[in-house]
Amino acid sequence: MSYQEKSIYGSLMSAIIMLALYGFYMIEMYQEGRFDGVDASSLVGKSVFVLIGVSIVVSIIVQVVFSIIHSIATKEYEHPISDERDKLIELKGMQVSLVAFSIGFVGSMGALAMGMAPYMVFCLITSSMFVGCVVGDTAKLFFYHRGI
Repeated sequence: MSYQEKSIYGSLMSAIIMLALYGFYMIEMYQEGRFDGVDASSLVGKSVFVLIGVSIVVSIIVQVVFSIIHSIATKEYEHPISDERDKLIELKGMQVSLVAFSIGFVGSMGALAMGMAPYMVFCLITSSMFVGCVVGDTAKLFFYHRGI
C-alpha cells in the first residue's frame, strides 16, 4: 500500500469521526429541545463554526500522527513524490466529492422548498459536506486499487 493510500485512509477516518461527532452533538441538542426557540438557526451556525475549527484540528492531528507512525513503521523519513497518476486520482476524487456535495445541497434546497425547518436544512448541508468528503476519499481509494 502506497503512502498516498494510507494518507487517504487517515483522511477518511478523520472525516467519519467528525461526521459522527457532529451527528451525535446535533441529535443531543435536538433531544434537549434547543432548536425549539427563535435562535435555532443561530445555534446551528455557531455549532458549524465550532465544527469547522475542530475538524481542521482533528485532520491536522490525524495526518501528523499518521506521518509519524508511517515513518517509524517503514523507516522512510521522506515522503514520496506525487506523480501524474497521483494528481489525476486526486482531481477525480475531488470531482466525485463535489458532485456528492452538490447532490446533497440540491436535496437540501428541495427539503427547504417543501417546508423543512431552516436549521434542519443547514444541518443537511453541513452533513452533505462531510458525506462528500467521505465519498471522495472512497473514490480515491477505488481509483488507486483499480489502477488508474
